[in-house]
Amino acid sequence: MNKEDRKINKLIDNLNERNKELNCLYKVDDILKDADQPIIDVLYALNAIIPYGFRYPDICAVRIEYGDIIAETDNYINTALKLQIPLWVEDKNEGKITIVYVKAVKSEKGIFLSQEHKLLTTISEKLGSFILYKRLRASLDKLGKIDQNEQHEDKPKKNKLREWLKTYHLTHEEIEKITQFKVNFRKGETICKQGAITSYVMLLVDGLTKNYLEGNQEKGFNFKIVTPFDFIGLTSLYGNNRYLFSGTALTPSTIYMIEKPLLKEIIATNPEFTARLMEWYGDTTEYHLKRLSCIANKQSLGRIAEILLYLKDDVFQSDFIPSAISRRDIAELAGMSTESAVRMLSELKKDKIITVTNRGITIINSKLLETLSFAG
Repeated sequence: MNKEDRKINKLIDNLNERNKELNCLYKVDDILKDADQPIIDVLYALNAIIPYGFRYPDICAVRIEYGDIIAETDNYINTALKLQIPLWVEDKNEGKITIVYVKAVKSEKGIFLSQEHKLLTTISEKLGSFILYKRLRASLDKLGKIDQNEQHEDKPKKNKLREWLKTYHLTHEEIEKITQFKVNFRKGETICKQGAITSYVMLLVDGLTKNYLEGNQEKGFNFKIVTPFDFIGLTSLYGNNRYLFSGTALTPSTIYMIEKPLLKEIIATNPEFTARLMEWYGDTTEYHLKRLSCIANKQSLGRIAEILLYLKDDVFQSDFIPSAISRRDIAELAGMSTESAVRMLSELKKDKIITVTNRGITIINSKLLETLSFAG
């Protein structure tokens, strides 16, 4: 066999291995589609298909450990030919997946290929997300039952929500479906986590939250203050199945959790609702572009001025910005350090454009603030 033939054979071999890995992942996704399955059944179903993603499936054995549950193939024995990946559920290590070869193998490429390591890591991540989804759904089911049995429902707020949803051309039946699961968050609680699976779209009905991109060394970019009657995570309804940002409650907040398949069904059958959502997308995109333009083109004082006007006009509809919006929140909205934001606020206070107390910030000269914002 000449050099060119060996090169072709090597390429074919690599393609065959990648094809096996992709087929394995497709089957994993099929198994994890059904969240109603008992977790032990899921683990044994994964055990049956994982070996076929590896080079030597006939002598490959699998053991999955999750909490007190252990599922392993009949041929599993503990050998030195081992690959082990932890099973993370959210931020907690709750088990592991172990692959072993029960007989000696040729090791000119190493016992396990780097692609096989990535394959098992991906399977572990998918299983971790599946477990988290089952937990969240169980919690929401419980909360939903509790909420349905509440004797003192806040009817004025409920009616106001229904009237708002009607402006989105939702029918009575559709409104009932998307307002089944209500969750209350305390101030400071995480609503959604950047990188976590997006099983639900959220609808804020009471309180105040913020959406932000997590950065390095606790530096982040706060790109939106969310007010009542607005969606959170709607942009991830199609495409990427993970949150691209994190969300935190700035005040005690109430949120309805809408299952993504349900919302997709309504979109497919209610064209007027779909058109209204497209308006929401357009408004949201326009807002984000304005924010990017502000950060890219304005100096620090102009940015702070624009953020104060945004909080005044779009968030609170008032000259008073309560202390629920911290100096750090303002800094992250403006894309600058907290120290710089505090310095800019001090200058505005010194020039009697704003007043600052423990209760919050009061804007006393909106016109001058607008001039500073336009000047950049």
